[in-house]
Amino acid sequence: MNIVIVGAGAMGTLFAGFLAKGGNNVTVLARDKKKEIILKKKGIKITGLSKFFISPAKVRITSLPDSVSSQDLIIIFVKSYDTSSVIPSIRKMMGKNTVVLTLQNGLRNYENISKYITKNRIIRGVTLESAIFVKYGEVIHTGKGDTIIDKNDNILSKRICNIFNHCGIKTSLSKSIDSVIWSKLILNCAINPVAAVTGVKNGEIAKNKNYKEVAVESGKEVMKVAKVLGIKILFSKISEKIEKVCSSTSRNINSMLADVVASHKTEIDYLNGAVVDIANKIKVEVPVNKALLKMVKKLEKK
Repeated sequence: MNIVIVGAGAMGTLFAGFLAKGGNNVTVLARDKKKEIILKKKGIKITGLSKFFISPAKVRITSLPDSVSSQDLIIIFVKSYDTSSVIPSIRKMMGKNTVVLTLQNGLRNYENISKYITKNRIIRGVTLESAIFVKYGEVIHTGKGDTIIDKNDNILSKRICNIFNHCGIKTSLSKSIDSVIWSKLILNCAINPVAAVTGVKNGEIAKNKNYKEVAVESGKEVMKVAKVLGIKILFSKISEKIEKVCSSTSRNINSMLADVVASHKTEIDYLNGAVVDIANKIKVEVPVNKALLKMVKKLEKK
């Protein structure tokens, strides 16, 4: 399959590595010429739970969307706040049958993509794989988890699922992708900002009574919003789920904390921020999410 990965961060690099290793024709769209040169020189190195190297000769690197055409699949891995800015360029890479798969965190990505690309050519998904960015072309594979994509009418959904599984990315199809997306959203809204504000790894949230209590209350609020919207969540005991996720990713510096440490913009507006906006419209009280949103926004300003 001809695949373009948009976003050469931790997850984009991880998936590019696995998909290239599995024999696909993979192109990585780098943000600029400088990053293109680095990746062309170094290739892709995966360490941690998976260990392998993809030489520069086995993956195409470019920063010019105009140089790529007739792709089967474009996977978007940029941060949510960059979605709207990259989609116009992505359109240049699309052929007659190209589909776009978003595996990004949070809400609003699908809506932003659909402003430029017809909805029947967009596939939504979620991945529970995790990785830590070391430098361009090198990531640490820190967690293995399911990747779930929408079982829609698009003929490529099943093919994508089969290819991902063949490449070592455990993948399944779901008829209820909103439930999957919101179930992950709850955990992201609970765990990520607590780690970002306190500066601790995921495992410390499960061990610290106060941190865990804030995370659980945040998650409960998001569950209330989902219930009003009629979205079924895939688990009922939020406290147990948070503890399980934090324990299984105990050594992880989650993406929001990593962004704060690196003085980068976070995805808080597409996680807790999006929940707060929806809650305001449907008259649901979410005070913990509002507080976490404010605290992380203050950290961003610093």
